[in-house]
Amino acid sequence: MPLKLARHIQPRYVIAITVVVAFLMVSSALVELQQSQRELAHLMTEEASSLIEAIAQSSRNTILSNQEIELLLAERLLNNAHLLARLDSAAVLTSQQLAEIAAANDIFRINIFDRKGRKVLSSHYENDEHAGLPARHEPQDFLQPVLTGEVTQLVIGLKAARIEAGQRYAVAVQRRRSGGGALVLNLDAAYFLEFRKRIGIGKLLQDLGDNSGVEFIALQDEEGIIAASRNVAELSQIAGDDFLRQAQRSDSVHTRIAAFNGRKVFEVAKPLVVQGEQQGLFRLGLSMDEMLALEARMMRRLLILSLVLIAIGAVLLTVILINQNLQTVSQEYQRIKTYTGEILQNLAEAVVTRDRQQVITLFNKSAAQMLEVPAGQAVGKSCAEVFGGRHAVLAESLRQPRPVRDLEMRYVSATGGTRILSISTSLTHDERGEVDSATAVIKDLTEQRRLEEQMHRRERLLAMGELASGVAHEIRNPLNAISMIAQRFEKEFVPQAEVAEYHTLTAVLKSEVQRVTHIIQQFLRFARPPRLNLSRIALPALLQQIAALFAGQARAKGVRFETSHEADCDLQLDREQMTQAILNLLQNALEATPPGGLISLSCARSGSNAMIRVADSGSGIPADRLDKIFNLYYTTKPHGTGMGLAITQQIVQQHQGTIQVHSRVGSGTEFLITIPAERNGQ
Repeated sequence: MPLKLARHIQPRYVIAITVVVAFLMVSSALVELQQSQRELAHLMTEEASSLIEAIAQSSRNTILSNQEIELLLAERLLNNAHLLARLDSAAVLTSQQLAEIAAANDIFRINIFDRKGRKVLSSHYENDEHAGLPARHEPQDFLQPVLTGEVTQLVIGLKAARIEAGQRYAVAVQRRRSGGGALVLNLDAAYFLEFRKRIGIGKLLQDLGDNSGVEFIALQDEEGIIAASRNVAELSQIAGDDFLRQAQRSDSVHTRIAAFNGRKVFEVAKPLVVQGEQQGLFRLGLSMDEMLALEARMMRRLLILSLVLIAIGAVLLTVILINQNLQTVSQEYQRIKTYTGEILQNLAEAVVTRDRQQVITLFNKSAAQMLEVPAGQAVGKSCAEVFGGRHAVLAESLRQPRPVRDLEMRYVSATGGTRILSISTSLTHDERGEVDSATAVIKDLTEQRRLEEQMHRRERLLAMGELASGVAHEIRNPLNAISMIAQRFEKEFVPQAEVAEYHTLTAVLKSEVQRVTHIIQQFLRFARPPRLNLSRIALPALLQQIAALFAGQARAKGVRFETSHEADCDLQLDREQMTQAILNLLQNALEATPPGGLISLSCARSGSNAMIRVADSGSGIPADRLDKIFNLYYTTKPHGTGMGLAITQQIVQQHQGTIQVHSRVGSGTEFLITIPAERNGQ
C-alpha cells in the first residue's frame, strides 16, 4: 500500500512539500537562533551575577578579615598590657625586664608614662641618631582619655612612629599606681600592612582583572574609583548615570550592554555592603567576543543547516524517537532505583553493603543509628576503617565467602548500653562466580529478647506462685497445730526445773511460728494477688506521701533522700499496692546504700507513659545477678525471703506496666517503672 501511494505523488507536490519543509526548517532555525541568543544572554547574566557575588563576598571577607586581625592584635596587646599593669602596681618593673618581656612576647616596644604624659620607663633605649629629631606627635595626643581616667584601656590602632620611619599598632591601659599614668604597647605594623596589601581589595580586583573574558572590574563610589583592574583609567561617574544610580539604590544585580575602550561589554553592577554599610558599587565588564562570534558562526551555518535538515529529517526523527525511548527507559530505571533506594534507606533494619574491594557502598539510616556511625563517615570507606572493635563481628560477617544466617552478637554502645543484634548476609557474584558484593541486614532483637524474658519471667513466677500456694496450704494446717500446742504448753504446763528456759523456748517457738505464718501469707498473696482497687491519683502527690513514710528511715541511717517530679501526671492506680511496690524498692535501696550516700525518688511524663525512678548510690548489683533479682525466693540478704522484688514486679504488671533495672558495681542501682497513662480497656 505505501508503494502504491508513492507512485501517485506528483513532482510538484514533492517540491512544494520540500519548500514547505525547508521554510519550516529555516524558520525553526531562526527561532532557534533567537532562543540561543536569549539563552546565551541568560547564561552570561547568571555567570556575571555569580562572579560579582563571589567578588563581593571575597571583598567582604577581606574587609572582615582585616578587622578580625586588628581585633586579635588588640586583644593580645591588651592582655599583655593588663599583666604589665599588675606587675607595675607591685613596683617590680625595670627597663631590662620590659625589654625581656617585649622580646619574649614579640612586642616592638613597651613604654610607661606618668599622668602628665612623660615617659618614665621603656623597653627601648633611645638611639643617638634620633636625638634632636622632631617628633611627629606627642603621647598626650593619643593617651589623654587614659591619662585623665575617662577610660581604663584604649585601642589606639595604626599610627605613625613618633620619630622613626614606619607605622606602629598600639594599645594603652591605665596604670594601677596611685599616681596614675599609662602603659603603652607597640607592634611594628610593617608586616601587618604588607599582609593587608597582599590580600586587599585592590590586589583582588587586579588579579581578577587579569583573567581572560574580564574586560574590567572596579569598586567605585560617589567620589570616584576606589580600586580597579590595571586596564581601567576612567569610568563614568555614578551621579550622571541612571543605570549606576539605580544599581546603587538596590541590593540586587543589574546588567546592561555598554561600551568600554571602543568595545561592547556585558556590564554587571552590584553594591558592596559590609555589616549593613555600603562601601561602594562593584562594576564588572565581561567580554562579548564569544557571544558575537557564536552569533556569526550560527548565521553562517544557518544556510547549510537549512539545506541538510530536510535530508536528515528522517534520521533525526528516528534518533529523537530512539532518544525518547531511551530516556523513558532511563527514567523508569532511575525511578525504580530511587524507589528501591528509598525503601532501603527507610527500612527499620540496618542495611550495609560492601563491594569486592571491601568498600562500603550502602549504609542506610537505621545502620547509622543502630551502629552509631554517621552515614557520611561510612560510605566510600573500607570496612576495616569504619568498623572497629565493637563492630568486629559485623566486619567478619561481611568478609565471609558464604552467606551468614541469623548470627547474633551483643553490641555495646558508646554510652555503655548492650543490645542484641542479629546479622544475616547475602552475596552477589560476577560471571566468574567470584563475590562481587555482600549485603548485611541487621535487626535489633533487644526489645524482642526483653519481652521474651519478661514473658518467661512471668511464666516462672506464675508457676512458682502456684507451687508456693500449694506448699503454703500444706504447711498452714500443721503450723496451726504447732502454734496451738505451743500456746497450751505455755498455759497448761509448768516444768519443775528451768522454768525461765522453758518459757523462753515456748516464746521462741510461738515467734517462729508467727514468722513462718507471715511468710505463708506472702506466698498466698503472691499466688492470689488481690484485685486492683483503681482510682484516679496524682502521681506527684502519691510520691510525696511515700517520701514522708520513708524519709525518717533514711535520716536514721544518715542517707540523703531526694524527691522530684517534672510535671503533674494523673494515673489509674491502686494506691496501697503501688505504695507497697515503691516502698519495697526504697527499702532495698536503703539497705544497699552506706551512710552518706544518696537515694532519689522521681517521676516524669514520657509520651503516653509515666516514669517512676528509684535510684541509689549504693554498692550496685553484679551483672551475673541482674537477671535473677526478680525471681521468687532469690535473695542475697541473710534474713530475706526473696519475695519483695517479685511482688513489686507483680504489682507493676497488674498495672499493665514494666519495671527495668540498671546497675553497675560500685556506681549504684536504678529501677525504672513505666506505667501507661491510659490503661487498656478503660
